[in-house]
Amino acid sequence: MGRPATFVRFAGCNLRCQGCDTDQKAHWQMSLPDVLAKIRGDRVVITGGEPTMQMREFSELISLLHSHGKEIHIESNGTNPIAEEILKKIRYAVISPKRCSDFHLNFWASKENVHLKFVMGTAPWCWTSSLLEPYLPILDRCRVWIMAYGTDQEMMGARDAWDLAMKLGINYSDRLHIRLLKR
Repeated sequence: MGRPATFVRFAGCNLRCQGCDTDQKAHWQMSLPDVLAKIRGDRVVITGGEPTMQMREFSELISLLHSHGKEIHIESNGTNPIAEEILKKIRYAVISPKRCSDFHLNFWASKENVHLKFVMGTAPWCWTSSLLEPYLPILDRCRVWIMAYGTDQEMMGARDAWDLAMKLGINYSDRLHIRLLKR
C-alpha cells in the first residue's frame, strides 16, 4: 500500500462474495502485448475478480512481465494453487482466503513470498477473531494481515480490526483504495 504500481485486474471470480468492491460487469479483452504496453513503472499488481480463474493467461502474463524485469505482485482468494515455476516469478502473493472456501491454507502458508490477508467483518464470507485464532499457531505472523470489511469511507470496523491485529501480534492493512477513491 502506498507504493506506485500498475494494477492489472482480471474479470470474473469463482466466489462472488456479497459486498465485493470489484465491478463484475465492466470488462474488456486485451492481448498480452497490449497489457505490457500499458504498464507504467517497474511494479505490477495482478488482481481480480480472481486472476487464477484464467490460469493460462495469468501464467503467460506473469512470464511476460518477469522477462521484462517487472516486480510482480498478485492478489488471489487462494482457491487455485499456482504452479511453482510461476510462483517463483512473483515477488509477493497476497492470498485473501474467504471463510468457507477451499483455499488451500497449507499450500500457501508454506511459500515464503506469500502473505495471508484475512478480511474481518460480519459478512458471511468474512473472518472473525474466533475463526482466525486457531490458524495462527501454524502461520508466520509476520506474513499475516487483517483488514476490516467495508465499502464506505468511514470504515466502521477499522478500529476493531486494528485492535485485534495489535492483540494478536499480526499486521493490519487499511482499505486505502476505498478511503481515497470513492468520492
